[in-house]
Amino acid sequence: MINSVALAVDFSISSKLTYPFHLLQYADDTLLFSTTKGNALQSLSLVLNTFSRISGIEINWSKTSFVPFNIQPHELQQIATVLNCAQTTLPLVYLGLPLTAKKPSRVCFQVLIDKVNLKLASWKSALLSRAGRIVLASSVLSSIPIYFMSVFQLPAWVIKAIDKVRRIFIWQGTTGKGLPLLSWSRVCLPKNLGGFGLIDLRLQNIALLLRWLWRLYSQPSSLWSMVAKLLFAKRNNSTPPLGWNSNGSFFWRQLGALRFYFQISTRIELCNGNNTLFWFDNWGGTNLCFFQHPNCVQNSSFLTVRTARRNWFNLFPAPMTQGHDLLFRQLHGVRLTQGMDKFVWKWSSDGKYSSSTTYEAFISAGKVQFYLKNLWQLRIPPNVKTFLLLLAHDRLLTQCQLLKRNIVFQPHCHLCQHDILETAEHLFCSCPFSASLWSSLALDNIALLGVQHLLQYVCSLNRNDVTSVRLATALWSLWLERNNRIFRNSTRTVQGVHDWLVQEAALFYKFT
Repeated sequence: MINSVALAVDFSISSKLTYPFHLLQYADDTLLFSTTKGNALQSLSLVLNTFSRISGIEINWSKTSFVPFNIQPHELQQIATVLNCAQTTLPLVYLGLPLTAKKPSRVCFQVLIDKVNLKLASWKSALLSRAGRIVLASSVLSSIPIYFMSVFQLPAWVIKAIDKVRRIFIWQGTTGKGLPLLSWSRVCLPKNLGGFGLIDLRLQNIALLLRWLWRLYSQPSSLWSMVAKLLFAKRNNSTPPLGWNSNGSFFWRQLGALRFYFQISTRIELCNGNNTLFWFDNWGGTNLCFFQHPNCVQNSSFLTVRTARRNWFNLFPAPMTQGHDLLFRQLHGVRLTQGMDKFVWKWSSDGKYSSSTTYEAFISAGKVQFYLKNLWQLRIPPNVKTFLLLLAHDRLLTQCQLLKRNIVFQPHCHLCQHDILETAEHLFCSCPFSASLWSSLALDNIALLGVQHLLQYVCSLNRNDVTSVRLATALWSLWLERNNRIFRNSTRTVQGVHDWLVQEAALFYKFT
């Protein structure tokens, strides 16, 4: 109805618009863009009222408002009368996001931080183990800004504020007691790389925003691609986004800052070579603009692969260097065919964009696989797995670690009652109390090799092997016994600890 009326409205429309009205609709939220020329507003009002009478769907005018752009003050009252709704200004909230012509203000981003803090207020963290707090921080606190990050690039201060809330909640809960045992960069590593698997908000933000650049290539007929090309293209048929203007809206500029990530994430399957930029697109294994002199790239930034094959000797002044000769051989080794060039997303097996695989590629770049990669597959509770991970990184608050944090104490082992500096190796392996426990489990030979070898042995066993559960529970029981003696003045014999861990291991194996 709107499009039909638009064609009948008597006024000249802008050359950039196909219709005088544009409509965006999601469920019951409708956004209409209109000109004020001629009888456009009267026609729009007539369509809305007619549709309401025909369908029986009432328009809630109390929740409807209009935002003027480049409108004279004396026209505002007339517009309000015709549309029968109130006037408002940007920014306004549409589909849960701030709609603004300028970069979102600090107030817009503060909403995210407030939402994260509001979640904490309803949680009883004192009743949660550290593993439970990690799960909540990963599944709830980390997911709150995801929708926002799919459109906006979060400022550094917002990421820092949310990370601070997540970090305090994991290590201290809401009680304010506790010390951070791992660096935040380590906490945000995937579990198979030795971290807790929390989201790195900066990298996740980049991975989500790359979807907009990917859609410029994969969906050229979409509304987003057409609008971007109309507003920012330097010339007709230029290849997006590298051949486009670097100025424009804040949204376009923030995408421009992600070009490097897009370039390393895509490769080209060449066909005719007409849609692939010679310097900027990854058609031969890498982006050539990273290795060539800037002047060469700037003077031929729109050069396609097909054109480069025809005019190769005009790209570089004579004489050609060895590097140029290699490029020449690489270029002429390409066989062009008919059809459109295809852009492929390198991080996905199907060649299509995926935010999850992109994030995994970014977060794991240059990282070494954690030597206890099967730790999280063991049939033990999450809090015991978290304990074993901290033990593997030697971050448990033994006396040795407390000394590194400048916490003064009297060197003493509460298990063997000897005046000796308590380290992880002593507490879990060389202490006479621990040695007796390992001997009762017939594992004293393995314990003599040290904590790391003991953990490797635990994780090397099949997850259905009850021995792995008993070993993990034995380490856990030693740590509990040590803490009970220090903080609760409770003491058990080696046999008592042995009987308890055997019973607990049976429960762990049965219910996990």
